[in-house]
Amino acid sequence: MNIDAALLRYRVLAYVVGVGLALIVFVGVPLQVAGYPQLVSIAGPIHGFFYIIYLLMALDLARRARFSLVEMAAMVGAGLVPILAFVIERRITHQVRTGAVEPWHLPAWLRR
Repeated sequence: MNIDAALLRYRVLAYVVGVGLALIVFVGVPLQVAGYPQLVSIAGPIHGFFYIIYLLMALDLARRARFSLVEMAAMVGAGLVPILAFVIERRITHQVRTGAVEPWHLPAWLRR
């Protein structure tokens, strides 16, 4: 298998995990607070299942693209923070497609 197939698998799972987590955090949790826990009780385990598959695809892509530990950690953490999956997915896709290795650093507002 080539890196393009690994990238496609990673991208699909990044979107699935990102949408699932956003749904849980931004819709499910407020509903749960309001007394309707059904969405979280259904979407939570589904997200967990897809997150495990996402981890495997992220690690496969990281191995094929020879990413650093920081890049791999960013990919792993992206499935745990709402919306971050979409940001990291775009950055990883750009890096794999162009071959440009951009330095990873914290945003300026976090470096204080």
